[in-house]
Amino acid sequence: MRAIDYFEASDYNDESLVKLKGNKKIYVIFSTFGEREAELIYKKIKLIDAMQCVDEIFVSHRRVDDEKEELTEIKAKQASSRAKVILCNTINVPDMGIEKGKGADMRRSLYYLITGHKADMNNTVVVFLDADVLAKYFGTHFVLGLAGAVLQGYDFAKASFWRQMGRVKKYVAQPLFSAIAHSNLEPLRQFAYPLSGEVAGTLSFFTKVSFWQMYGVETGINIDAVLGNYKIADVNLGLYDHEHHGDVNIQKMSFGVIRTFLLQLVEYGYIELKNGAEISDIFQAQYIDEQGKRQSLEFNLSEKRYAPLCTTI
Repeated sequence: MRAIDYFEASDYNDESLVKLKGNKKIYVIFSTFGEREAELIYKKIKLIDAMQCVDEIFVSHRRVDDEKEELTEIKAKQASSRAKVILCNTINVPDMGIEKGKGADMRRSLYYLITGHKADMNNTVVVFLDADVLAKYFGTHFVLGLAGAVLQGYDFAKASFWRQMGRVKKYVAQPLFSAIAHSNLEPLRQFAYPLSGEVAGTLSFFTKVSFWQMYGVETGINIDAVLGNYKIADVNLGLYDHEHHGDVNIQKMSFGVIRTFLLQLVEYGYIELKNGAEISDIFQAQYIDEQGKRQSLEFNLSEKRYAPLCTTI
């Protein structure tokens, strides 16, 4: 099994990527929802638009109201004439329904690039970026580092960074990925920030891994990349932060990571459940609130795992 190789974003600059990419294309995709990232997306696109190595900028956007253009879309178009909005509410993929979720919309965006935009499967580097990164931490190095590693022959590049909180990463994902020992799973422990949403890969790579609908998307891609023996890079972006989530959202994310990890390891044959045990879709918790009263939580957090896009296109 391949080990993960480490890179620094500072190893690359715009000029070096222009030379490195040759006739390849670099597409940057920001994931947005509603109007919450409208101001942030404007600033980020302005920065990326000045990069010579970037060929196209896309905003993978999900509207709250299907019929109404939102401020995020308007701001993206104001930032650059090169910015194209992929309206995920309207992308129909043959093996998908109307389900919502980050992973679902990432997959819809890829489907659009291939079928609607006619992107070259073998000569396109796709960089996915979260739009909610605070402006003081975001820079062109996000694209340079991730795309640079892929252009050097890696199938998949994942961002790593220092983040003040990072609770799900520190207290759930990293301990979990160390809990099952197997030489084939060893690279999962080597990701410095396994849940980062900033990733890049060849378009071909992204069509060969499965996408989970919501909270499991990063974990699912990591596992498929590692067990598929792809060439993986971990790229240090330095310092990073975005809005912090409340405790309940953190619990839901944690459940999604654990559930995805277990389901995929069962499917790949690394663990086996017996005596009627099964992996649950339901997150339940009892707790005492700050007034000293008993409370309970219950959420159905089932999410779909979509087959690799190469089986659909």
